[in-house]
Amino acid sequence: MMNRVVILVPRSLIFEESIKFISYIFNLPIAKQYVFDFAETKRIDSFSLIFLSSEIHRFRHERIISKFIGKNFEHFTYGAHMGFFQAFGMDYGNKPGSFKGNNNYIPISLFNADKIKERAKELLINPAEILEIKAKEISKLLTRKEEGDLFNVLSYSIREILRNIIEHSQSHEFGFCAQYLPSKNLVSFAILDRGIGIKKGLSGNPTLQLESHLEAIEKSLEPGVSGKVFKGQKRKPKGDWANSGYGLFMTSSLCKLGGSFFIASGDKGIYLSEKQKRILDTPLQGTALNLTFDITRLKNLDVMLAEIRKNVSKSSIKASPSSMGLITNLN
Repeated sequence: MMNRVVILVPRSLIFEESIKFISYIFNLPIAKQYVFDFAETKRIDSFSLIFLSSEIHRFRHERIISKFIGKNFEHFTYGAHMGFFQAFGMDYGNKPGSFKGNNNYIPISLFNADKIKERAKELLINPAEILEIKAKEISKLLTRKEEGDLFNVLSYSIREILRNIIEHSQSHEFGFCAQYLPSKNLVSFAILDRGIGIKKGLSGNPTLQLESHLEAIEKSLEPGVSGKVFKGQKRKPKGDWANSGYGLFMTSSLCKLGGSFFIASGDKGIYLSEKQKRILDTPLQGTALNLTFDITRLKNLDVMLAEIRKNVSKSSIKASPSSMGLITNLN
């Protein structure tokens, strides 16, 4: 066992750089002491805030016999304000959820999935109704509006992601954060859970034979694919929230037409934009997503939705009336 390992945290913690950094630290030899040196760190995005804090926390938990030290972090006030350091156990800055944010950002926030389910049970409602309220609250904070194209798209996308976590992940807690960058006309929303992952989540569907995390992610982005709703099922869910299996497909479609979409589970992640698709290696337990919307493109939401409807109609998996109605009602 080594005595001391100094980890120089990268200058720019932006998406893929953060994924590579986490892969690097998990491949480090076991040591008595790890020193995280933030002297060069200047930038961080919403995905990296939630992803890095969660993975560094996991790294500390897995190497519990080691001592962890942070240094040269005082200048990184944005990360401290967003709850980054406190999220992985370092006593600096705000605690996650202690500050609600403003029109341009939402700091790292943690939700208890079990409490949401319990509250829904007390109110005799579907948990999705509570999640819809939370999704609208988040969208209002980011867009500064309570209606319009951007508000509707964000509300729908965030609600469907929250639904997936509550209904499929078996995670007790999940975290998210968001940023609005007016200079770039971008809104980004990142979320991560420590649940069973997509591959295991889809294992409840006997029609699917999935050999890898990548295959599971690919399948989850197809319309009508779910671990709980499938062809030949004797008892299918009913009601306004029964369109399980279309959330990720529709959300990724909206993101691709006006920004980018990233989803990771287990050892793989898929990045999608209008012009490219990339497969990334990811050292992740659970599931992480990052949605980025170019708000200038969302002015043509009716055109975007028409394109999504066309893709659903062409799919080999027939869309349910409720899902098609949901796409239509986004206008």
